[in-house]
Amino acid sequence: MNVMKKKWLIATYKNKEVARVECNLQYQNFYYYLPKLTIKEINSNSNPKEVALFPGYIFIYTSLENYSALKYTIGIKNIIKFGDNISCISDEDIKSMQMAEKNSKVDPITTQVQVGQNVSISEGSLRGSMVKICSLPSKGRVDVLLTFLGSIRRITLPIKDLTF
Repeated sequence: MNVMKKKWLIATYKNKEVARVECNLQYQNFYYYLPKLTIKEINSNSNPKEVALFPGYIFIYTSLENYSALKYTIGIKNIIKFGDNISCISDEDIKSMQMAEKNSKVDPITTQVQVGQNVSISEGSLRGSMVKICSLPSKGRVDVLLTFLGSIRRITLPIKDLTF
């Protein structure tokens, strides 16, 4: 009896199709893990919200003999491979993510960036300018209000170019 060892495979999915991927994986009896963290904005009265720890990535616990079925699951974009090697993640890494997820439910992670916060630009031709954040970051970018030549302008900057 040759039983294939199960591993945590890493797959990608379309960000707006999380429910579809989860539904199709459940339908095919795949055990999966989509790590989420609970976050809360600093000085905000809004309720904490759950966000994907790795947007666009999901971990599926299966044997390699189920690779084809998984690859052609509706909603799965790709299974991460390097050459002919299918990427896997260890049980210990999954347990660490589960622990972080559990801890964030009890004690939500506070975001460093908040709307209305004054920050300084640390890179580029506007270095040293004080700006005010007017929208929360998206894909590593943030909208800020900059006073330039006597008028207020809204510009988008990489969050890495700001000093808090």
